[in-house]
Amino acid sequence: MAINYYQCPECEARETGRIIRGGPSSGAHQRSRMPDYRCSSCGNEWTKEESVDYSYRRIKVLEATVGGYSSGDTKVTINFERSFAKWEHGILNPMEIHYARFGPSDMERIRNELKSVNLLDWKRSYHDSIILDGTQWEIVIHKSGRNLYKSGSNMYPREWKAFCRLMKKITSREFG
Repeated sequence: MAINYYQCPECEARETGRIIRGGPSSGAHQRSRMPDYRCSSCGNEWTKEESVDYSYRRIKVLEATVGGYSSGDTKVTINFERSFAKWEHGILNPMEIHYARFGPSDMERIRNELKSVNLLDWKRSYHDSIILDGTQWEIVIHKSGRNLYKSGSNMYPREWKAFCRLMKKITSREFG
């Protein structure tokens, strides 16, 4: 999992702890608004949902590639720092390239849609070892601090189709 609930979204320190509550429990609605974690460095308190939001805001660039031997590769690059998406398709080299520019609110919407397909919760690898040829895919998530890699061969996370629809919506071109 690529979401670090124990990293403070305010000061990025990792000297944090989980807030444990005792006593009679109040309603679930009221509990959901209470902080789950506290930073020992700066005193900030946050919820699990705020950790998720922080993790998606840290994505700088997303590169998603899908393809196979006979169909070539399709690659979508979403650059959140420069507010653009690039779609490429080709057999050995990109033969067709398209760009799309976005405003800040569009980029925020794209982050929220990535969150809705649980991208950061996908496993690192999805591989069907029985099929030798077919469709391979790879996603590289460039974040502050480190890159995350997710890949597969003829096997996909549950949200794969929704992810492909999102890539098509962003680029106005087929993906997957």
